[in-house]
Amino acid sequence: MANFWFGSNDYGVNLRAQQHVNVFQGWDIHRLALAFEVTAQGNFTEDAPFLVSGRLWTHEMPSSASWIGVLHSASGPIGLKPFGTMLTLETTVTDQQMRGLEKLRAGADLVLRAELTLTALAETKHWPVASDQDVIRIPHATWSNALTQLDAGAFVDVLIPITTMEARATAARRIREAKESIRDGRYEHAVALARAALDPVREACNTKRLHDQAVQKKAGERNQEERWAMLTQSAYALFSGAPHDDAGTTENFIWTRADAVAAVATAAGLLARLEELP
Repeated sequence: MANFWFGSNDYGVNLRAQQHVNVFQGWDIHRLALAFEVTAQGNFTEDAPFLVSGRLWTHEMPSSASWIGVLHSASGPIGLKPFGTMLTLETTVTDQQMRGLEKLRAGADLVLRAELTLTALAETKHWPVASDQDVIRIPHATWSNALTQLDAGAFVDVLIPITTMEARATAARRIREAKESIRDGRYEHAVALARAALDPVREACNTKRLHDQAVQKKAGERNQEERWAMLTQSAYALFSGAPHDDAGTTENFIWTRADAVAAVATAAGLLARLEELP
């Protein structure tokens, strides 16, 4: 919690960061909104106006690129009340920053530091500015849910068309479940679901037959569909290491978050490709 004292330390304002965040999509640059509870104590004047501003940084994350942006209140000054009120501070973040934050936090909670400044707009007798900082810890699940408000981001967003074909509809559901598993940190399960989502792809594209045919040729002699079959079958074989624990091989496989994202993205892309096949 950030504490700000004014006058001759006869009244103070407190800002406590909340574990709540919203991300609003823009074109390559987005709006990040953080919530704070505002309380006042001491001999303060009700409805006295204060302007809140600040700067936002990453906190305790292993990178020299810790700066995020300037914080401001989109609703203007706040008025002090004898009860707690809510304040929203906003900044802008780029796609590159979002990717950097996701890489740094690596599936853990997102921890930020807000350096805040309060300016007492009606203060005439004493210095009207005070500063402090607050650490904001946003739980993994909360931040992950906020990211789903973006079309781009850390999660797989390949559009899989709605279909009446049962096998493909089931595969699409598995992709959605796999994305949820990534958010929950269940990476091996996400890869297993990605493997299962490839079943209708392999069936529709005659993958096994084309793969067996392709391996008899030199790589440069394979046609386009044979090369797609090589990709699909190789992905299927790789992802099979998640649900199986074969002695000496797949039992030793370790699946990271990056592995799971790559697996789900691959399966989702191959599944979406079926829509345009003859």
